[in-house]
Amino acid sequence: MQDRSRRYPQSPLFLLAVVSTCWLLTGLAALWADVASPEYRVQRGDALHVYVFDEEMLTGAYVVGAAGSITLPVVGQIPVVGRNIAEIRVAVARQLSEVLRDPVVTVRLDEATSTRLVFMSGYVENTGPATVPFGFSVRDAVLIAGPTDRADLSRVTLSRQGEPTQQFDLRGLRADHPVGPTVPIEYNDAIYVPRLDSVVTVLGEVQQPGSVVLPENETLTVLEVISKLGQGFAPRADMKSALLLRPGVSDPMRIDLQALLQEGDISQNYQLQGGDVVLVRRAEEIAVVGQVNSPVVFYSSEPVKLTEAVIRAGGFNAESDLANATVFRDGEYIPVNLESLWRFGDMSHNIALDSGDTLIIPEKVPDEVVLLGALEHTGPVNITNMRNTSLLKIISVAKPTPQADLRTVQVYRDDTQLTVNLKSIEQTGDMSGDIQLQPGDVVMVKDALKVYVIGAVGSPGIYPYDPDLSLFDYITQAGLGQTVGSQVGAVVRIKDDGTTEVIDVDLSQLRVGELPMEVTIQAGDIIYFPPLKPRKSFWDHVRENLWILSVINILRD
Repeated sequence: MQDRSRRYPQSPLFLLAVVSTCWLLTGLAALWADVASPEYRVQRGDALHVYVFDEEMLTGAYVVGAAGSITLPVVGQIPVVGRNIAEIRVAVARQLSEVLRDPVVTVRLDEATSTRLVFMSGYVENTGPATVPFGFSVRDAVLIAGPTDRADLSRVTLSRQGEPTQQFDLRGLRADHPVGPTVPIEYNDAIYVPRLDSVVTVLGEVQQPGSVVLPENETLTVLEVISKLGQGFAPRADMKSALLLRPGVSDPMRIDLQALLQEGDISQNYQLQGGDVVLVRRAEEIAVVGQVNSPVVFYSSEPVKLTEAVIRAGGFNAESDLANATVFRDGEYIPVNLESLWRFGDMSHNIALDSGDTLIIPEKVPDEVVLLGALEHTGPVNITNMRNTSLLKIISVAKPTPQADLRTVQVYRDDTQLTVNLKSIEQTGDMSGDIQLQPGDVVMVKDALKVYVIGAVGSPGIYPYDPDLSLFDYITQAGLGQTVGSQVGAVVRIKDDGTTEVIDVDLSQLRVGELPMEVTIQAGDIIYFPPLKPRKSFWDHVRENLWILSVINILRD
C-alpha cells in the first residue's frame, strides 16, 4: 500500500472532492442497507460485497466460509458470523486501518449470490446435502427435494444446532390445507421428512386391491376400508381366513369375514391402524407378503419352493428380515431361515409351499446405537452394515463439540457401564482401550456446560449450567410431571476418573414446607425422577426420551 499522505495533494478542491465522495458513499450505503434488515445477522454462506474507496484490490465479493469469516487481501481473516452489516463495516474498517489511513468502507449483503447449505433426509427423492438460495424456507427446500408418495408432510422436522427440534405441518404442499409457517433456512440445517404410517393396504381377493389413507384423527374398520376400495370381494376369496398384518406384531390376526358379513359378528370388524395390511386370501392359493418388492397372491396346483415364491414376489428389499420369515399354514406359523438359504446357499431351508400357505417376510429392525451428550450429531445410529463399529470411529463421525469431555465417555450396555478414555487413545495411539459398539448400546459424552433433567418432569431437556442455581432451582424450572412415580429422584454424576456417583434426592420434605437436602449441581450432572409404573431402568427411560437430546440431525435421515 502507498502512503496516502504522499499520494493525495492537500488542496481545498481536493478536500471538497473527498467530502463529496464520502457523502455519496454514505448515501449508497443507506440504499444497500435496505436490501437486508439492519438487524439481520450474517450467516455462513452469505455473500458480502465490500467496497473500499480507491482500493480496487480490496473491493470485491467475499463469501462467508465455514469458519464464519471473510478473508481480505493483506489483512487476512475478519470474523463476521453473528454480526449485522454495520458491525461488519466497522470491523473491516478497523482491520484496514492498520495498513491504510482513514479507509472509507461500505459493506452490503448480496442476497442474489448468498446460499444456504441444508441436509435433506427421509422420504424425499433427493437426499443429502443441498445448496439453496438465500431466503429459502423449510417448505421451499422440501418442495425442491421432492417428497415421495409415502412422505408424511404433517411431521416434517427441522434440526438446528443449539436449538430444539422444530416440527412443521406442510400438508398444504399436496392438498387443500394451510402450508404452514415460512421459516427461513439457516446454514447447516437438517430437514427430515418421515414416512407416512397412516396408510392401510388391502391385498388379495378383492375387486380392487390398493391402499387407503386414514383420515386425520379418525379410524376405519375392516369393512370401511374394503368398501372404500370399491366392489367388495372377488369370487374366489377365502372369507374365513383373511389375515391382518400389523407392524410390530409378529403373528398376523385372523379375520373371519364370513362370520362378520353373514352372522353379524362385529368382533371381526377390527379397527385398523396406520401400516396395517389386510390380506384376503384365495382358496388354494399361495401368498407372499411383507417386505418384498411386489407382494403377490398366485395359484399353483403343485407345491412351490421358497426360492420360486420369492422370485414371483419380485425379490427382497433393503428392509427384509430374512432370518425371521414365517410360513402361515393351517393356523400355525412355521419359522423359515431365508438368510441361510438366500445368502449362504443352504438348500435345506428351501421348503415347499402348499396351496393355502402364506410366506411372511417381516420388516428388519435396524441395529442401532444411541449417541447422547456433547456431540454435533446425536440420536440413533444405524450400524447394521458397518464392519468397524469402534467407539472411536463412531464418536469421530458424530463430531464431539468443543466442550466434550472425551476422557470419560460412558457406554451403557444392558446392565453394564463401560468407561473409555478416548482422549488417551487419540494421544497415545494405543487402540487396546477402544471397544466395538453393539446394537442397543447407549453412548454418553459428558458436556461440561450442560445439566440434563429427564424422567417424569414437566419440561425434560437440556438446561444451561449456572453455578448459582441449586438443585431445587433446576427442579422448579423443569416442574415435576403428573406421572412422577415417587418423591425420590437422583442426581447422576460422571466423575473425571470415569466412575459414576448417584445422589438420592428426597422431595417429601416439601409437604411440610421444608426445602429438600441441598445438592451442589455440577456441569454435566443428570437429574432424574422415575415415572409411574411400569418400572424401567434409568437408561430405558433415557432411550424413550431421545427426542429431547437429539440435535439434528440426523443425518438423523
